[in-house]
Amino acid sequence: MKHKIIPVKNVARLASAYQALEDRPFNTPGMGLVWGDSGLGKTTATTWLINRCNGVYVRALALWNASAMIRAIAEELDLDTKGTRAALEMRVIEKLAETQRPLFVDEADHIVGNEQMMETLRDIHDLSTVPVLMIGMGQMRKKIARYAQLENRIMHWIEFAPCDHDDAVTMAKGMCEVEIQDDLLNELIAATRGEIRRLVVGLAQIEQEAKIQGLSMIGKSQFKRDFFLGHRPTKRGH
Repeated sequence: MKHKIIPVKNVARLASAYQALEDRPFNTPGMGLVWGDSGLGKTTATTWLINRCNGVYVRALALWNASAMIRAIAEELDLDTKGTRAALEMRVIEKLAETQRPLFVDEADHIVGNEQMMETLRDIHDLSTVPVLMIGMGQMRKKIARYAQLENRIMHWIEFAPCDHDDAVTMAKGMCEVEIQDDLLNELIAATRGEIRRLVVGLAQIEQEAKIQGLSMIGKSQFKRDFFLGHRPTKRGH
């Protein structure tokens, strides 16, 4: 099993949206929103992009306030965190403007609805001019629509959707050292509901079974186990 980022549709959309934010005309909004349910690969894809573009990453916490948020960003930038919140915010803005490193805020659901944190994030975006991407859960888009000060600055909305058949084929070819036939792959997609995290687990189980049987190609008739995907084992029709 090869462990690498596979360019499924969600990853391609994220990369394309980020490039558009990076190349946007001067004085136009530069925020993006990545949202989707758990298990769809947001964290993995975002981590890949952060490493690729040398981004600044912070994870919002439930008990954060504006001071905690700006301090976390400052620490990621290796800045001195002493002084007032206003002074620290300006140091963050100046450093981001100088380095042009994009800012990624994960679990941004904790920020939306908190007036001070939203205003602080807006100031960072407006004054540093760097791309700012927020990552949140499935209801994030509806939640943020209530706050024009952020919604109006979002240039790209990137929804992470469940993987489809084409994505699963791409993953199987890119990650597995055996060929997986469509009948078994379709069964795995149904069992995982397209959740990429569980798809990876299922592909590993299929590859393991193929190797045990000495097969270079495996289909539904050769895979006689139930899938175990991190929840109650999925019963299969044999």
